[in-house]
Amino acid sequence: MAVDFKKMCPRGIRLRDNSLEIQSSKTVFVDGEKKVNREFSYVPVKLGADGQMNQELFMQSLTEAIKVKTQLDAYVSASGYGKNKVRKAFEVGTVKETVDALFAKRWAGTPQERNIKIYIKDILNFFPHDARLDAINTEEQRDLFIQFCKDEVYNRPMNNLNSVSNKSINVRLGIMRAVTQYAIKEGMLDKSKVIDQTRNDYGWTNLPQQATKKKQPLTEAEIQEVYNEAVADGETEFADAFVFLCDTGMRHQGEFFKFDIKNVNFKSKTMQFFRPKTDSWSIHIPMTDRVFDMLKNRREQALRNGGKAFDITQSRIRTLCKRYKERCNLPEHFTPYATRHTFITRLVEANNPPNVVRDLAGHSCIETTLTFYAYTSDKLISSAIQSINNVRETNDSSEKEASSMIGHNSRNLLKVKGE
Repeated sequence: MAVDFKKMCPRGIRLRDNSLEIQSSKTVFVDGEKKVNREFSYVPVKLGADGQMNQELFMQSLTEAIKVKTQLDAYVSASGYGKNKVRKAFEVGTVKETVDALFAKRWAGTPQERNIKIYIKDILNFFPHDARLDAINTEEQRDLFIQFCKDEVYNRPMNNLNSVSNKSINVRLGIMRAVTQYAIKEGMLDKSKVIDQTRNDYGWTNLPQQATKKKQPLTEAEIQEVYNEAVADGETEFADAFVFLCDTGMRHQGEFFKFDIKNVNFKSKTMQFFRPKTDSWSIHIPMTDRVFDMLKNRREQALRNGGKAFDITQSRIRTLCKRYKERCNLPEHFTPYATRHTFITRLVEANNPPNVVRDLAGHSCIETTLTFYAYTSDKLISSAIQSINNVRETNDSSEKEASSMIGHNSRNLLKVKGE
């Protein structure tokens, strides 16, 4: 018989996902007005080796939660509680317990969960799990953490460019800011112990953004060359996937690898797919002719395979992209994600309205489309310069016409005077 862990929780403690939510409340009167103040804290539930809850580990977590509840009740019951905004810490938190509690409350079950886990892994790989929060909030620890993150990002196998952008480091610093803010709010860290009390980021300040080179989209000739090379090697799965990604602009993780051919309407030649990043479905996207033919040929096999149109892994795509980057002499900045910005830039080149490009790209706001993905291609630059030539040719033609008219009118005028 399955254990109902929720019923094992006493009053004031509730099981939410994989954490125990602890609540204490007190009714106070401020300036004669009745006000109910509530305080919350969280304790992550320990999971077994199989990633599932079991009764023994749950009871250990519950015992810890009851201790926190006792402390929280004592804090709420203290004289003067609720009459000012100053809150004193009742227990200094440690790195792992604070990070786990914040993750359970803020990111668990959200579209950002996967990426946040990657950033948190770096934090927990650097700071000792039982390190006190006031011990890690120093300039020295911050600088060492930044260098550690740079080394980690640089040495990762998927880092095809062998470089580290400050943007990558800043997202990890952002997690540290969130952890610090959460700890102060929950009474696990005294604000006087942060790196810099005068700053809203508590001293976990972002590194300056670096100017980056604009990435050129792939040309149709380059796409065709990669396709031909892959087919010649017998890598037809990659060849089709590469063209498919260039013509749909799908994000690789979450969209392409979870694409289900059952969401293709072969009658209307459109398709839909789920976008985890925005937690929404795409619009009905018309297919290019070659995508339509490709999926039509793959339909029967895909349905036998549970709807999976392409049988290829992320690591295989990375490996083959690296191979054909070298063989086809593609630009240094070429990565698997080039397929997406190629798709979006082509939409811009075709003078599609920005809102149409946004919807086809699956962005939540148009600024993202225009700022980060609408790269200035050679075609757009050439068109811009040609527009200057067109204006000059038009002006030259007008001037010549005006000049000839002036001469013509002058001659007529002299003729009239001579008469």
